[in-house]
Amino acid sequence: MTERTVAATRRQATTRLDAGADATRTSPANNNMPTAKKTTRKAPARTRTDGGTWQAEKSLLTQTQILEATMQCLIEIGYAQTTTDKIAQKARVSRGAMTHHFKSRAAVFAAAAKYITELRAQEYDDAIGKVKALSGGVPVLENMRETIVLLQKYYARPSFIALHELMRGARTDKALNEVMVPLEEALDSKISATILNRFPIWAEVPHVSEVLRDLIFSTLQGIAIDPVGLVKGARLQRLIDLLSEVSQAEFERAYHGARSGARAARPQRIAKRSEA
Repeated sequence: MTERTVAATRRQATTRLDAGADATRTSPANNNMPTAKKTTRKAPARTRTDGGTWQAEKSLLTQTQILEATMQCLIEIGYAQTTTDKIAQKARVSRGAMTHHFKSRAAVFAAAAKYITELRAQEYDDAIGKVKALSGGVPVLENMRETIVLLQKYYARPSFIALHELMRGARTDKALNEVMVPLEEALDSKISATILNRFPIWAEVPHVSEVLRDLIFSTLQGIAIDPVGLVKGARLQRLIDLLSEVSQAEFERAYHGARSGARAARPQRIAKRSEA
């Protein structure tokens, strides 16, 4: 399937979930189950899957609806409390339909893990794509801060909470861990590739690029999963300012050092060629 088809299917699935949100909230049987904030989406026109039949489209839509419901359950009630029954209820599908597509809780979590990590990769591409082009290809403090602000919003998205819940579950669930490890590695590789594709200059300082990414990402992840939410408002802005200043200073130190080293090595290479 193309990315456009996947996106259209996801929109259809989330529209279906939203359509039943009000009924789910008012049902007495669901008063103990928190729900994600309702969003209003316009139902997209029905489209066929690439080269598929209407039956294949219906099957794909139902699977996507279940995976969207799984993500919402992870966000609202966490990994430990998410059962196949609650997922089916959230997805508004029968237990039979749930079992038809996913034979077990482990199966639906494995599929959801892939679905959510792919979504996170796309959301990262979208976030980085909003960063203004660098003047002369070299970042300045303003660029660094803008990037960190966009990354903070990236980690504040609900999909990160869902992914974090899966990672928490994988700590003690061996089967889920075997699924999550390669997916996390693939996501990390995609993020690295996106950075270098968007900002090639970071390839000149690979070690500093990696450590700054770890510093920034780890800090923002910690803020995103804080249940109290202490770091916000002016406190958050001060932290972003500090991260920006430290990151910019480290980048400039490494970049100018690499350039100086390259200039110093050039006469030596020329001399060696002359001697030869």
